[in-house]
Amino acid sequence: MPLVPELPPPDLAPYTRAQIQFAIAAWPMRAAEELRSALIFRALARVASIAGLSSPWPSHFVLAVHDELRHARLCASVGERLGALAPRYDARPVQARLAALTDPSTRAAALLLVEVAIGETISTSLFRAGRRSTVEPLSRAALTRIVTDEVRHRDLGWKGAAALLPTLSEPQRRGLVREVAAGFAAFERQNALPALERLERREPFDPAYAALGVLAPEARVDAFYAAVEHLVVPRLERLGLDGNRAWRDRYRREAFAS
Repeated sequence: MPLVPELPPPDLAPYTRAQIQFAIAAWPMRAAEELRSALIFRALARVASIAGLSSPWPSHFVLAVHDELRHARLCASVGERLGALAPRYDARPVQARLAALTDPSTRAAALLLVEVAIGETISTSLFRAGRRSTVEPLSRAALTRIVTDEVRHRDLGWKGAAALLPTLSEPQRRGLVREVAAGFAAFERQNALPALERLERREPFDPAYAALGVLAPEARVDAFYAAVEHLVVPRLERLGLDGNRAWRDRYRREAFAS
């Protein structure tokens, strides 16, 4: 498989330079996020066997690393073809996240459930919503390719978590609920609150941005909360975790002290 798949040429004729400049800024950020996901999967591949996830799980995670690296190259390439600046990568947030998870079982469970299962569920919903409104052919083709892999990664996260959770002790499971709550807060701050603030300020959103692949604030908010409330929380409950509590108390760390 080529590092960057063949994609249609861009069609920017219908758009002004200002519209294009606004929209293309998203591609370097997407590239950085995909690289972050690659680092998460690499950490999972390294700790899986120690945590009790034997073959074929480590190989599944290695394949996901390659998927995410391909996504990062794809996003960087699309941005370059549209005229964006090269992406900037900072691995320090991922390194800090991993440093906080010293126990192998806790690290594997938190990465699988929070970063992969929950994170990829939200990511899939956002990418799908963005693809629906995207008209520009290069941007739409790239988003379509990414969504296909995100669905597979989402399912990998939920299946892996279901396999690992029964091996955890009760204190580890309580700690995992705390990780989920903190994850909910982080995902909301990153993916929904800026859009909500923009809506509260009644800032205009040019429809051309959506056609170029930028998710409108209303659509972003709807996709995020629908993913959490209708997809993530029910899956957590089926795994025997208190997903409703984690979502309700996501900004109340003291609620999980017991």
